[in-house]
Amino acid sequence: MSIIVVHLYPRELGINGDVGNVVALRKRAEWRGLALEVHDHEIGAELPASAHIVHIGSGPVSGQEAVRDDLTRITPALRAWSDAGAAFLAIAGGWQLLGEELVGLDGAVVDGPGILPSRATLTTERWVGEVVADSQLGEIAGFENHGAVTELTGGAQPFARVTHRSAHGPADEGVIVGHRVGTNLHGPLLPMNPVWADWFLDAAAESAGVTPSVTAPAPVLGIVDERAAKSRDAVRGRLGA
Repeated sequence: MSIIVVHLYPRELGINGDVGNVVALRKRAEWRGLALEVHDHEIGAELPASAHIVHIGSGPVSGQEAVRDDLTRITPALRAWSDAGAAFLAIAGGWQLLGEELVGLDGAVVDGPGILPSRATLTTERWVGEVVADSQLGEIAGFENHGAVTELTGGAQPFARVTHRSAHGPADEGVIVGHRVGTNLHGPLLPMNPVWADWFLDAAAESAGVTPSVTAPAPVLGIVDERAAKSRDAVRGRLGA
């Protein structure tokens, strides 16, 4: 058995380096001795029979529009995976697409698959800059670059609480429900905050019934985690946190 990661629309939705999240999952699984397979899903392609982690990155409105029909086509599979306990990580534009609805600049409302309990409204204002926030796994850091106001629904909880940021914005960041996360943080998120990469891998390994093939993680994990911590320290320092 392997952990199956489905990466949705890497060509259209990956302008902020969010593929780094998938790379982080792949490499950390390797270093921890966890079998993992990545399936890049392109428009019109067939999905694998199952998934334990689904990743969708960010992209411009044109990229979102390009994948919308295909997203509608695969929505039943995404909902089935969600109901079965699959983890989801949706970044910025990808988060907007996986919510309950998305309101465009022209006011048109597009229904989403409802994988994440949120509604997004595109605006002409953009939020761009570095962010430090408190999450349930400790302090995280990243970079935001989005132009949407997102409302959480059904009493959903934010992914993190912003403590410092370059641009003025709301205190709550993202959404988390079970093992489904929507966030505006790039960096990419998982290489910058590897504790969350391991959180996704642990959930997926349990769901897939995958056990490590090694007795101890590779030493390189400590080096990578130290570098990630220095990156977060640099963001904190630039923000005066």
